[in-house]
Amino acid sequence: MKNGMIRGVAVLSLTLLVVILIPIIGPVAVIMTPLPILYFCFRLGRIQGLASLAIAFLVVSGILSLLGRPASISVLTMISFTGVLLAEVLRRRYTIEKTFVVASLILFFSGIGFVLYYTLQTGTAPLRLVEMYITGVIKENLKLYEQMNISDDQIQMIRENIPEITRFFAGIFPALTLSGAILTVWLNVLSGRLLLRRYAVGFPDFGDLTLWKAPDKLIWLLITSGLMVLAPVDVLGTVGINLLIICCLVYLFQGLAIAGFFFKLKRVPVIFRWLFYMLIVVQQYMALVVIAFGLFDLWVDFRKRIARIKDAPA
Repeated sequence: MKNGMIRGVAVLSLTLLVVILIPIIGPVAVIMTPLPILYFCFRLGRIQGLASLAIAFLVVSGILSLLGRPASISVLTMISFTGVLLAEVLRRRYTIEKTFVVASLILFFSGIGFVLYYTLQTGTAPLRLVEMYITGVIKENLKLYEQMNISDDQIQMIRENIPEITRFFAGIFPALTLSGAILTVWLNVLSGRLLLRRYAVGFPDFGDLTLWKAPDKLIWLLITSGLMVLAPVDVLGTVGINLLIICCLVYLFQGLAIAGFFFKLKRVPVIFRWLFYMLIVVQQYMALVVIAFGLFDLWVDFRKRIARIKDAPA
C-alpha cells in the first residue's frame, strides 16, 4: 500500500501540473482531472487516498509558487474538491439519478460560491464578472478563427456583435454552468466505473445503463420551458431557455443510452462506437439527432423495437 501511495502522489502531482502548465492540454483535460483523484480515493481507501491528494497538492502548490503562479492554486482547489466530492457521493451508493443530482448540484453551487468569493475579493459585480469572462473567451476564439483562415467578413461580424453575444451567453450562463457540472460528473463517474470495476470495493454498479430513461414527467418541463422561451417577457424567456438546455441535456443522455443499447445488442466494435461519440462532439447537428431519439423514446420505445428486430426470425 505504501507503493500505492507513492504512485498516487506521483500521478496526481503530474496530472495537476499538466492541467495548469500546458495551455493546450489544460482546458481539454480539466473536465477529466477529477478522475485520478476519484480512482486513488477508492483504490487506496479514503484515508490514504486523501493523504496522497494532500501531498500532491502541497507539492504542486510549491512548484507553482516558485514559478510565480499562485493564482492557479484556486483552480487546483476546485479540481481536488470535485474529485473528493465524487468519491464521497459514490461511497453512499445512491441510485444513478440521485448520484448525478446530488453531485452536480453540490458542484454547481460550489462553483457559484467560488465566483461570489472572487467577486468579493475584486469588488466586481457577479454579472459583470461573468460578462468579462465571456467577452474574454469570445476574443480568444476570434484569434483562433483568424489562424483557421475563416473569412474576414465572418470575423468582423462576430467582433461587431460581441456585446449582444456576451449578453446572450450571460443569460444562459446558469444552464451552461450546471450542464458543465453534470457532464463532469457523468464523464468521471462512467470512466471511474470502467477503471475500478475490478479493483474497488464499494463502487456502485448502477446496473445496465443502456436501459436508463428519463422520468416521463420531464416532458412537461420541456414543454413549459419551450412556451416560456416564446413568451414576450424577457425574464420568462431567459428562465425558459435555461430550463430548455438542461432538459435537452437529460434527453441527450437518454439518446446515448439508446445508442449504447443498439451497440451492445449488435456487438458493434469499440472503434466504431468511439467514432460515433466523437462525431457527436465535433458535429453539433448529430447531438440534436441523439436528443431527438431520447425525446421521442417516450412514445416510440426504440429499445423495445431494436430488441424485436434482434429476436425476429431470419
